[in-house]
Amino acid sequence: MAEFMLIDNENERIPKRVFRDRENPLDTLNDEQLILLYKFDRQSIYDLSERLQLDHSTNRSCALPAALQLMIALRFYATGSFQAVIGDVFHVHKSTVCRVIHRISNAIAGLLNTVVKFPSKPEEDEIATNFFNVASLPRVCGVIDGTHIRIQAPVQHEDQFINRKNQYSINVQLVCNHENKITNVVAQWPGSTHDARILDESILAREFEEGRHKGILLGDSGYPCRSWLMTPFRNPANSSQESYNFSLCKTQAIIERVNGQLKRRFHCLHGELRVDPGRACRIILACVVLFNLSKGSEVEEDEQQEN
Repeated sequence: MAEFMLIDNENERIPKRVFRDRENPLDTLNDEQLILLYKFDRQSIYDLSERLQLDHSTNRSCALPAALQLMIALRFYATGSFQAVIGDVFHVHKSTVCRVIHRISNAIAGLLNTVVKFPSKPEEDEIATNFFNVASLPRVCGVIDGTHIRIQAPVQHEDQFINRKNQYSINVQLVCNHENKITNVVAQWPGSTHDARILDESILAREFEEGRHKGILLGDSGYPCRSWLMTPFRNPANSSQESYNFSLCKTQAIIERVNGQLKRRFHCLHGELRVDPGRACRIILACVVLFNLSKGSEVEEDEQQEN
């Protein structure tokens, strides 16, 4: 990072450039420290950097290395700190942090279709068996729910982003499997949008209506009951309906657990995203991709032990 110092030289003030050394955390921190601060170990960060194939070319001098850009973004996802604070950690200006987060989020979100996949028909049988082992509900291939990610007040259409808690948010639809892995995500609707409408307008609903999936989804009472979507009885009239509700709620708890794990792992989603709605949606998608990539890792095992 270049700065300018003014020095006196024969009654003239001449700017002198001063360069700060940027330390790459990968060179100074061990795996335990990396997991604590960035939620990924060294090898996982190397693998992610290689997968993204980041380019740090620029028309300006002192370009940030691609690996350092990734570390800046990971620090933001993990902590949700102010961009100025993250800039102080890496000795860059907050405007640089803003550009890096936007760029890395777009790159990671570009992996969405390869990392977040809804099961195909042949895969649904195995998933249905595992879901049946949870609470004896047959043919289940996914559990669906919406979660709100808070954002700062947008400049345009402000009223559309106010949710039922009177907060500005993005309403995010998530579907997960029995392994707590996200299989579908929709992150584009303002907070005032009802969960049922997001599902109705989604590609996933269209696929179910067209018969591309033979399993069924489980949802809470905020969704309408359909041939491919099971919801609880609002007022169970007998023991069979009560037993059904119990089984559904027990299975539905999986998606609630996933929502909690996602926000706990990436604290930027737990607080308020201080960016415009478009950028907030890209950050959300990037965190979902990273969440799935972390499944089965040592980091996930450590977090489960803590809980």
